Amino acid sequence: MKKFLRHIGFSLFFALLFIVQISASDKKQSYQNTLSQRHLLRKKCEKLSPPKQAELLADYIAKVIAPFWYGTPWDFNGTTQEPGTGYIACGYFVTTVLRHAGYPLNRVKLAQCASETMIQALTEKRSHFSAKSFGQFIQFMRNAGKGLSVIGLDNHTGFIYHDGQQLWFIHSSFVGTARVCAEAAEDCSILKQSKYKVVGHLTQDPQFVKRWLNGI
Repeated sequence: MKKFLRHIGFSLFFALLFIVQISASDKKQSYQNTLSQRHLLRKKCEKLSPPKQAELLADYIAKVIAPFWYGTPWDFNGTTQEPGTGYIACGYFVTTVLRHAGYPLNRVKLAQCASETMIQALTEKRSHFSAKSFGQFIQFMRNAGKGLSVIGLDNHTGFIYHDGQQLWFIHSSFVGTARVCAEAAEDCSILKQSKYKVVGHLTQDPQFVKRWLNGI
């Protein structure tokens, strides 16, 4: 019963955030309202176990913050901090979303780093897949369970989100419509074609979650 009520509580919490997101006529204000909820999320996390804290953080970033950015145009030099306005490069998308989620980092410095350097600065919990097949990579990430990771590729970076059933690649894409999007990881041509793959398992790293809890 307690587990069921906790699940309902999580659902209501994210439903409330979603209502805040869609009810405001001004998208910019709506986004700022959503970001302001992170202190409520941290307060809620104080009463939860570390695994539940990690799960809530992953959902907050992937289900609440990232969707605001969908459709924002990609550009190699894009640095916007406002979704839907201007352009956003792949590295800046990652660091801006993390910064807006409340994780303490230097948004510009990390965005300009090589993806592996950025990942090394975020977490010590990393996996390399350059010597493995794409199928092995997908299977490993599925087996890793629900959570949010950052992936570095040959010339690209983005988030890998496991929602408990499906793997998603959330990124500022330089192909296709060249916009921020979420696509099924196993069908993503960018992931398939990249020979280099390094993953930083953000929410599976207790230290990363702790830094977020004590962050901005």
